[in-house]
Amino acid sequence: MNYSIIVPFFNEEDNIFQINEEINNITAKYSLEQKRNFEIIYVDDGSEDNTFEELKKTKNNKCKTKLIRHNKNYSQSSAILTGIKFSIYDNLIFLDGDCQNDPKDIGKMIEIYEEGFDVVNGWRKDRKDSFFSKTLPSKLANFVVRLFTKSKLHDHGCSLKILKKNIVDYKITWGDFHRLLSARISYDNWKIKEVVVNHRPRVHGKSNYSINRIFRVIIDLIYINFFRNSVRPTIYFFGKFGLWSFFGAILTFLYMLYNKFFKGIDLDGTPLPILIVFLIFVGFLFLFIGLLAQLIINISSNDKNLDNVIREKDEN
Repeated sequence: MNYSIIVPFFNEEDNIFQINEEINNITAKYSLEQKRNFEIIYVDDGSEDNTFEELKKTKNNKCKTKLIRHNKNYSQSSAILTGIKFSIYDNLIFLDGDCQNDPKDIGKMIEIYEEGFDVVNGWRKDRKDSFFSKTLPSKLANFVVRLFTKSKLHDHGCSLKILKKNIVDYKITWGDFHRLLSARISYDNWKIKEVVVNHRPRVHGKSNYSINRIFRVIIDLIYINFFRNSVRPTIYFFGKFGLWSFFGAILTFLYMLYNKFFKGIDLDGTPLPILIVFLIFVGFLFLFIGLLAQLIINISSNDKNLDNVIREKDEN
C-alpha cells in the first residue's frame, strides 16, 4: 500500500525540525517493508511566523515532500483538504504539526490498517494536556458524540488517523470534518478501528484550541443526521445564532416560571410566552438559513479553484 502523510501547521516554526525528522524515520523504516511508498504533504495554513521558511528546509528529505502555503488562515480542516487534493496515493495519514502526536505510532497503525480496516483512529488515552481546559471538555464532548451518533470511539478529536481516500470523497467534508470524521461516517458500513496512541506534552508554540470548538461540536451533532455534503463552515456562522436563540428561550422560560411560582405574577400580563415562542422560531430559522446557505455553497463550490487559497507551493 502507498500512503500520503498530511500535516497541517499554523505558527509552529519551532516544531518543524522535530516532526519532520520523526516522520522521515518512520517512512524510511516502513518503505523498506512490503515495498510501501510514502509522500509527505506539509500545509501551512497562513502562519504568521516563519513556519513556511522552516518547512522549506525539509526539501532535502529522501521521501517525496510537498509544501503548500495558504494565503491566510482558514482552518485545520481546510489545510487537510488542501493536502488531500494534492495527494497522489489512495491511503491518507493525518497528524498534527505540534509534535503532540507521536509519529512512531504510525507504524503499528499501518499494520492494523492493512488488516482490512477503512479507518484507524488514534485514542489519546493518557492525554498530556490541561485537565480542565482540554481533557475534561474533550471527555464530555466525546460522551455526547457517542450518545447521539452510532460512533463508539473514545477520542473523536485525535488528529492521528489513517483512512481510505475515497471516504473523504464520500461528501463528509463540510465544516471541521476532521474532528468528527468517524462520527459522520458511523451510519455507513466503513470498518473503523481505534488504537491507543502516545500523546506528548506541547513543548514549543501556543495551542490553537479555543472554546469555540465546543460550539462547533454541538452544531456538528445537530446537522450530522441531516446534512453531510457541504464544504465550508457556513452552518457554524448561522448555527451559533440558532443555539443562542434556543438558550435565550430556555432562560426566558425559567424566568417565567420564577415569576409565576415565587412572585405570583400572572403570565397573561407579560410578554414572556410570546418572547419564548419568538426565540424558538428564530432559532429554527437560523438553523434553516445555515442549512440552505450551505447547500447553495456546496453546489457552487464543488469545483473550487485551489489557486484562490494557495499562496505558495514547493516540493523536492
